Amino acid sequence: MRVLTFDELTPEMELDRALLHTTAFGGIFSRPAVEIYRRRTSAFSDYVGVFAIEEGHVVGQILVLRLPYAFREGPGTITGIAGVATRPDRAHRGVSKRLLTEVHEREREDGIHFAGLWTNRSWIAHGFYEKFGYRDVHMPPWAVHAPAKSVRRPPRGMTVRPGRVADLDALDKLREDRTRGRLGFYCRPKGSGRAAALAGDFHPAKNLLVIQEGREIAGYAHVDVNPTRVICGELVGRTPRVGQALRDAVASVRPQEPYFFQHTLVTDAPEVFRPPQYTVVSTAWYGFLGAKLGSSWTQRAAVSEFTTADPRFVCLAGDRF
Repeated sequence: MRVLTFDELTPEMELDRALLHTTAFGGIFSRPAVEIYRRRTSAFSDYVGVFAIEEGHVVGQILVLRLPYAFREGPGTITGIAGVATRPDRAHRGVSKRLLTEVHEREREDGIHFAGLWTNRSWIAHGFYEKFGYRDVHMPPWAVHAPAKSVRRPPRGMTVRPGRVADLDALDKLREDRTRGRLGFYCRPKGSGRAAALAGDFHPAKNLLVIQEGREIAGYAHVDVNPTRVICGELVGRTPRVGQALRDAVASVRPQEPYFFQHTLVTDAPEVFRPPQYTVVSTAWYGFLGAKLGSSWTQRAAVSEFTTADPRFVCLAGDRF
């Protein structure tokens, strides 16, 4: 087995990589999309990821991100482990183990001390990551509201509309202002919103609700919509009044269906998400794991280092990778 970086893959290997990514995640994540992120953001490591090659074919991959993260001692950078996949016909042959070991070594050499990833606790992969020192540090809370009996209109002076690409810089600034001084995912690589839109990872008109007060943007909500439900994991308002208007706007997307909120916005305003209007669960199956590269540690130590039990911790839908 050989291990190559993204730039070392040959054109013939691109089809293998596309097949691997699609069968694992349902999408190709094309080379042009990767290049958009590389040109416009600092989200990827310089080598993008590592790929296992057998007989000239890509049989495994890990994509490697570099993400801003605020620890108690101050801002830093963590390694984001993403896109971990092994071809099914090469399963249980140590492919992911070889690749993750390679990533950890590279990241330590580059001076990175901590890594994180998202996975489901019910998947076999969860136990695999635990063997590499990853510990559960954050399980996002969820709140569900029954189908809306009526839809509230925005307060006088406010208008709700779909998002636009031209809004993204203003939304980034609004989020940065509202998360300044917090811990955890307090900011994102500059330009990541526009890059995601250009790469087709999200569509402002479909996934964003924007509130304006006069001509100024006062808040936004990121929504994930399908025919049976609406999920909002990122809601940022300039004031509590704007936040309520945004929650009402989420209810109006598909008023005949239940709608959900998740992540820090639920724990930031527990007085809002109360029975009987809401049912809340403080944890979920899908969560964030953290590792200290080159060391083993307890879950308690990991939670403390990643500050996820601190009320200042912030993690929104756009911080999933």
